[in-house]
Amino acid sequence: STTEQQSSEASPSSNSNSSTYYEAVEAEAANKYEPVSPHWFYCRTVDSREKWIPFSEQDSEKLETAYQSSKHCKELIVPTEGGRYDVHLKKRVRYAVYWEEAESEVRRCTWFYKGDKDNRYIPYPENFSEQLEDTYMICVTLDEWNTSV
Repeated sequence: STTEQQSSEASPSSNSNSSTYYEAVEAEAANKYEPVSPHWFYCRTVDSREKWIPFSEQDSEKLETAYQSSKHCKELIVPTEGGRYDVHLKKRVRYAVYWEEAESEVRRCTWFYKGDKDNRYIPYPENFSEQLEDTYMICVTLDEWNTSV
């Protein structure tokens, strides 16, 4: 019957179809993973505390496009906030163009945390975010979630 045929296709058995079953499960798990979309932030110090502020959607997309196309460039400067600030992409620094202001750190952000005394999410450093993303991809793909980073 059709029901018996479906159940035999959906579960592993000792016959030659079992390897096909596991390959299908692996393919399905791999299809579940989607990389996190990055958003760009800059850090401003307020009352001796760091405050991470997101760039506008438009500026973040402009920074991401420049980042993706500049992997072999030595330096790339991207104007943001209507040309009032320049972001030196390789240095990950934001500078005011028309007035004196302290430079601010810039991050390409994908993963965040919230500290005990924080009411805002704080982006992890980029290198640690990459480790988190790699671990997340493995967990989704293998469906194994009890992992430490």
